[in-house]
Amino acid sequence: MRLSNNLLEAVRGLSLMDKLLPLLIILSMILGILLSVYVPSTRHAFEGTEIVGVSLPLAFGLIVMIIPPLCKVEWENFFKFFRSDKYLKPILWSLVINWIICPFLMFGLAWLTLFDQEEYRRGIIMIGLARCIAMVLIWNEISDGDSTLCAVIVLVNSLLQIVLYAPYQIFFCYTITGSSPNDIDANVSYELVARSVAFFLGIPLLIGVVVRFLGKFTMGAKYETKVLPIVGPWALIGLLYTIIVIFIEKGNDFIKDIGSALRCFIPLVIYFLITWFGTFYFMRWKLGRKTVTSETTELLCGCELQKEKNVNKDKWEAYCSAKYSEVITQTFTASSNNFELSLAISISLYGSGSKESIAATFGPLLEVPILLGLCFVARYLKFKYLWIDVDMEEDIDLGEETN
Repeated sequence: MRLSNNLLEAVRGLSLMDKLLPLLIILSMILGILLSVYVPSTRHAFEGTEIVGVSLPLAFGLIVMIIPPLCKVEWENFFKFFRSDKYLKPILWSLVINWIICPFLMFGLAWLTLFDQEEYRRGIIMIGLARCIAMVLIWNEISDGDSTLCAVIVLVNSLLQIVLYAPYQIFFCYTITGSSPNDIDANVSYELVARSVAFFLGIPLLIGVVVRFLGKFTMGAKYETKVLPIVGPWALIGLLYTIIVIFIEKGNDFIKDIGSALRCFIPLVIYFLITWFGTFYFMRWKLGRKTVTSETTELLCGCELQKEKNVNKDKWEAYCSAKYSEVITQTFTASSNNFELSLAISISLYGSGSKESIAATFGPLLEVPILLGLCFVARYLKFKYLWIDVDMEEDIDLGEETN
C-alpha cells in the first residue's frame, strides 16, 4: 500500500503538460512529416534572414524554449550556497560525474551503436554534453531529493555550459577521433560553436536572471505562483514549434531513412539506465562507508542498531548510513540532460533539417518517460533500503568516514 501511494504521488507531482510531453512530441513529429511529404512547399517556409546560422523565426522559438527553465534557477541564492562548505564535496562529485564520466559514456555508446551513422552519432553525442538545468528540478522534487543541493548543481551546470560546451563539442565530435581541422565540417569551427552557445544560452540566461530578480524584488514569494505559471508553458510551446519545423524540413527524408534514425533510441535508453543506476549505487556505496556511534557501541553504519530493536528488519541494509536525499539528487542530475541546448546548437551548426537535429529531438522524447519511470524506482528504493535520513534514529551521530 505504501509503495502504491508513493507511485501515485510521483504521478501527481507532474503537471498535465509534463505527463503529455512524449505524446505531444510524437504528434509534432507526425505533423511535421505530413506537411513535409504532402505539402512540399512548406519545406522552404522558414528560409530568410538568419542569426548564427538559424532563420529568424526558428531562432526566436529556440530562445523562447530555453528561457523558462532558467527563470526557475535560484540565482538569488548563488553566493549563499557557495559560501557553505556543506556543498563542496557534493559539487566535486557532481562535476566528476556530469562533466567527465557522462560525456565519455555517451560518446562511447554513440560510437558503439551508430558507428556507421556519423550525423546521427554527432547529435547523440551533443545530448550527452549538455548537462541538465531544467527537468531535473521536477524529477528531484517528485523523488524527494535535496532541493537545495539540486539548485546548487543546476547553478554550477548553467554557468559551466557557457564555458565548456563549445570546446567539448569540438573535442568529442571531432578531435577525440583524430579528425584534423581540414576534416571538420566546412560550416563548423570552435568560433561558430562558441557563438552559438553564447547566443542560444547566453541570451536566455540573461533574460532568465533579469526576470527572476525583477520578479523576486517586486513580488517576493508570489513570483513562484504568479510569474512561473505564465512563463513555464512557453518552454513546451518553443520545443514543439522547433520539432515541427525540423520535421517539415527533413520529414520526407526521415521516412526513407527511419530505420537508421530510430537506432538513436538504443544509445539514449542505455545511457539513461547506466547513468541512473550507476550513480545511485556508486553514491550509496560512497556515502554509506561511514562509522556510526551510539552511547554503547560503535557500529559499521547504523544498521545493527535497527536490527537490535527489530526495526525495519525486512529492508536492505548495505551502506545504510547514506542519505537518500543526497544520493537521489546526484542520481537525477547525472542522468538528465539539457535537451533544449543540444537541440538549439545542433540546429545552429548543422541546420534545422539535419540528421543531427533529428537525433537531438529524441532526447526529450525518451528522457521524459524514462526518467518519470525512474522516479517510481527511486520511490521504491527509498522504501526498500535503509537510509540514515529516512529510517535511522535521530540520536545516532554520524562519525568520521572510514578508509
